[in-house]
Amino acid sequence: MNLEMIPIEIVGLKSDLQVAAQVIRRVGCVHIDEIVEAAEISARPLTMDRETLHYQEQLSFLSARIGGLFDALGVDSGKATHPPEKEYIDEARSCVEALMPMVQTRVVHKEKLQSEMASLPRYEATLRKLLPIIPSSARYPGNVTVVVLVSRLHIGVLDTIANQVLELTTGRAEVVASDVDATTRAMLVVFPSSFTPKIETLLGREDVTRLRLPTELGEGPPDITLEKLQHRMKSIPEEIKDIDSQLSGLASEWGDKLVNWSAWLKDEIEAARILARFGETDTTFVLAGWVPRQDFNKVSAALNEAIGEAFLIQKLPWTSEMKKRAPVCLKNPSLAKPFESLVNLLALPRYGHIDPTRLMALFLPIFFGMILGDVGYGTLLLLITLLLLRKYRRGVSRDVLIVLSMGAAWSILFGILYGEAFGSLGEHWGMHPLLLDRASSEDIAGLLGMSLVVGAIHITLGLILGIWEAVKDKSRSHLLERGGMLIGLVGLFLMVGGMTKFLPTGFMTPAIAGVIIGIVLMGASLGWLGILMGPIEFIGLIGNVLSYLRIAAIGLASVYLAKVANDVAGMAGNLIVGVIIALLIHSLNLVLGAFSPTIHSLRLHYVEFFRKFYEGGGRPYEPYRSHLKMDIPT
Repeated sequence: MNLEMIPIEIVGLKSDLQVAAQVIRRVGCVHIDEIVEAAEISARPLTMDRETLHYQEQLSFLSARIGGLFDALGVDSGKATHPPEKEYIDEARSCVEALMPMVQTRVVHKEKLQSEMASLPRYEATLRKLLPIIPSSARYPGNVTVVVLVSRLHIGVLDTIANQVLELTTGRAEVVASDVDATTRAMLVVFPSSFTPKIETLLGREDVTRLRLPTELGEGPPDITLEKLQHRMKSIPEEIKDIDSQLSGLASEWGDKLVNWSAWLKDEIEAARILARFGETDTTFVLAGWVPRQDFNKVSAALNEAIGEAFLIQKLPWTSEMKKRAPVCLKNPSLAKPFESLVNLLALPRYGHIDPTRLMALFLPIFFGMILGDVGYGTLLLLITLLLLRKYRRGVSRDVLIVLSMGAAWSILFGILYGEAFGSLGEHWGMHPLLLDRASSEDIAGLLGMSLVVGAIHITLGLILGIWEAVKDKSRSHLLERGGMLIGLVGLFLMVGGMTKFLPTGFMTPAIAGVIIGIVLMGASLGWLGILMGPIEFIGLIGNVLSYLRIAAIGLASVYLAKVANDVAGMAGNLIVGVIIALLIHSLNLVLGAFSPTIHSLRLHYVEFFRKFYEGGGRPYEPYRSHLKMDIPT
């Protein structure tokens, strides 16, 4: 059911705005509307002062910096573990200012090492290919070694460079060339260091590629450089490991505080944004919103205690426009509460309209049980869901598990009525059908009939609720449509009863009249188009009822799959092989038995049942409050 809301207006002096906002947030039950949506209140949107905007920008910047530290330190941004401390913003700002340079220095150094580690193997491969051609003069003190790389398509350039080098050094240089790979040729030039400027100028003028090694490796002949490179490749992982250890230490030291600061800041930022929904006049602030009826006095008392009498809180008169934007808060018993998540998957019901949660909590587990209907599968599914519930403490996952556990309990009950435990094994264990034997061809008609009866009851209930909604909304078209469906459906039931001799033949005349009247009323709701659409809509209604045959059909599929598992086990010829095959098929059947009944039971509700009365499109009730209260254990 929907929690009863009342529209309210709160007016106070601008000087009391921050105090009033803090009180409303602490009370945590006022849903605040955008002031521009409240046409019944004459006020302009609140203009934020420069100081407040600057404060919000500082909070956002600090939150973003903490987010950057999460990424650098590998800390998961979880939930706050304890309530905010006083002056935590100043503490967070000073600590982040001190922590950020330490982290950035290490991260930059680590990235540089990783980049170096990725590039060194390429140099290593080239240096190894140069080892066979290194002249002895490369090791002489005072000599410099330069490596030039040229495509084999331009080998002539090397001859030109070699001649010029020998000419510049008056023959005191040594030049050696060799192929590095299929496309590249290398040339080693060894010369006294005094000729370095001239050689550098020459190579720059010729625009050739030189093998330039990282500065960390220093200078020297290729073999000496290769040794340094290999030593460097071994030392880099240790340096990275040391940096990771330092970052891990910082994460251990600061992680919890950063998580708390981040959660508190996000909550503070979200709270500050809500002020944009307020309105103002020249001297006052104005708030338009909603509060549950039972909390109105609590809000008034809290404001009176904090501000005194310099404020006004009043209930606004209801209008049709207000009913459209009234927020919805579903309130259901604990057993039905998990089904709210399934209702919300479709749409939140509109305020003042029927909340189908309790109806779904009644019918869906029964449908599930009718489909699965096996003591063995139901017991296993119940045990699995109960174990998983220990892991999932909240959220949609927990709600779905609770729904599955309720469906499993009904499966056990229907399994007793069907006499099934892992299919036909129930018979070997002394179980006998108390209602229907789904494995027997003689009871198939009864099973199909039971499914149709359940569907007829379900859809009839939906139409009755739909008529009630149409009367409340004073909707002529919905009243004609749903009333016509109900009259036509009752006429159809009477007609089927007369044709099957379940009812006296005298019922046939009123039954036919009911069907005709129902089609006419359904057509009347659509205007001239109803002449064609009325009969089509009625055929669709019959299809809705027939859709409930899936309860029997899917259940039979499960029965025969279990029977196949048991028969294959007996035919395998080897006990161990037979047991393994049976377990695999039963496991598959259990998985299907968890998903198929859930999906098809939901479909019967969403498509066949809800369409007869359900009015979706409601706005969720989102009270202005600190979300930290929901996350911190008490």
